[in-house]
Amino acid sequence: MAIKGFEILLWFLIIPLAAGNLPVFETGKEKDWFVRMADALICGYVLLFAVFELLALPLIFTRQSFAVLKYSYEILACVLALAGVIFAWKNKKNRADGAERKKSLSRKKIPAAMWLAFLLVAIQMGSYVFGMATDLDDAFYVATATTTLETNGMFTYDAYTGMLASYLPARYVFAPFPILLAFYSDMVHMHAAVVAHTVEPVFFLLISYLVYWKIGRKLFDKDDRKVGLFLLFLALIQMFSYYSVYTQGTFLSIRIWQGKALLASFVLPAIFLQAKECMETNRMCGAWVTLFLMMTSACLVSGMGIMLAPIMLGLMTLLYAVKDRNWGNIKRAVICCLPNVICAAAYVIIR
Repeated sequence: MAIKGFEILLWFLIIPLAAGNLPVFETGKEKDWFVRMADALICGYVLLFAVFELLALPLIFTRQSFAVLKYSYEILACVLALAGVIFAWKNKKNRADGAERKKSLSRKKIPAAMWLAFLLVAIQMGSYVFGMATDLDDAFYVATATTTLETNGMFTYDAYTGMLASYLPARYVFAPFPILLAFYSDMVHMHAAVVAHTVEPVFFLLISYLVYWKIGRKLFDKDDRKVGLFLLFLALIQMFSYYSVYTQGTFLSIRIWQGKALLASFVLPAIFLQAKECMETNRMCGAWVTLFLMMTSACLVSGMGIMLAPIMLGLMTLLYAVKDRNWGNIKRAVICCLPNVICAAAYVIIR
């Protein structure tokens, strides 16, 4: 049990946190240690999602075994994490003394609203750990992961019938998120259904609320009291949104292990926040690379992300271009949308 707990923390917390410290994300420039950790975790997941998408698609279309993808991705993830640790260690020497940072942290008062928001988020996490909500879509998503582990093939067998598939499912093949579930299941040595319903939701819920927290800081100019109230009411709204299976709150609180739910809960809000950062600060290189990785992640989690993400980015780019009379960001946004355009074009060809 302790070994499985360590494996879960390794793959869902330590490796993403380490990979998010790579210099391209510029997380080391932030003075607040909690903001740095939040940025690193968000960027780490985005990077690992994008790498999996770019690695999985060629291997799926060339009919390689799942083992090839598993070992290749495992090595790449560990290398990225190690590189992030090395960079973070070197960058640590350039920051202020640790004792001074702890002293400044102790003087910072966390508002009551923020504590209540933390409590509500913890309750939502606990509902995933101690409860279980079944969903009809598991008949494909979890079944695909289980079939992948049992047959060592990716989309080789029909998840519904177990029969040998004569063609790749165009609707799902460009968003191989169930294959990533199979990878996590293999790494933590737990059944795919357990990982999907109990393990993934805790960490996906965490990174989603970290994105909402960062959006609050952006909207309310880092005022902790206002951000706390924002998070508190957001968490309350999410908890009472199960009046339909299609609401964002349902996706977040009931079925976040599914790719389309993670798209709505984490990826699209992260793209919104990052695009806003890119447009308003005219930052180059690192910020746009992060946005490119987020757009690639949208392709991984859901086929809808292939279209919804560039639509949202395109609208934001046009609005800011008109508002600021600056058309230079359009070409950068187009480059960020290239993974989505390529996947959409390939979908039309093979369908």
